[in-house]
Amino acid sequence: MPVTKQKTKKVSLTKQRRAETWHQLTSEQQAVIQKHIRYQQTSLFMNHELVGHGRHWSLVAYHENFNYEDTHKPQLYCDCGRRLKYQYVLANDLGEEIKLGITHFADHIGIPEPVARQLQTEIHQLNFGLDELLQRIRRHAGLNQEMRHWFIDHQTAFKNLPPQTVEFILQNLPPEREVQADIVREFKKATYVKKPRTHHKKSKLDKNAWQELFRDI
Repeated sequence: MPVTKQKTKKVSLTKQRRAETWHQLTSEQQAVIQKHIRYQQTSLFMNHELVGHGRHWSLVAYHENFNYEDTHKPQLYCDCGRRLKYQYVLANDLGEEIKLGITHFADHIGIPEPVARQLQTEIHQLNFGLDELLQRIRRHAGLNQEMRHWFIDHQTAFKNLPPQTVEFILQNLPPEREVQADIVREFKKATYVKKPRTHHKKSKLDKNAWQELFRDI
């Protein structure tokens, strides 16, 4: 069965709510989400040709600083020394690596400004997607236990699932909205049990009952 195409929805959490929600997750849930983010970031960079200072650059690692609001904990930095919330590790065709913030691509490795701005825009969209996921987690918007178990047993029936779907559901994380709607719909179709119709035969009044009914008329 095909899966409905995802629609974008812009959600933005406050820093406090984002941090609270993240720290309420299990380490396994955090690992699955981080893996999903890395996959998205890598896919995004593969869609752009990054050429700067005469070299081709590619993304080799992506890190998010979940301690950004607490400077007493370990931090991530750009090679220029600036503290970062999101750190991108790029390598060129000579094997040289550099650690950057997204706003430093043009300054430090000569990526053209239009390309850098386009990357920033697309990365912001990914961040909105993460906020939407965390918002749904806050609202307990995932599948219930029965639906999760049913999906795991029947996952091969769903075509073109986003790559993170199975891992998300195994870790009790909500899949994308449209994917979840498809799963719920198919679950209800597969588990629906038609209730038997019951016929109540009307009892007939006997002679004495009719006489009693009309006694006072």
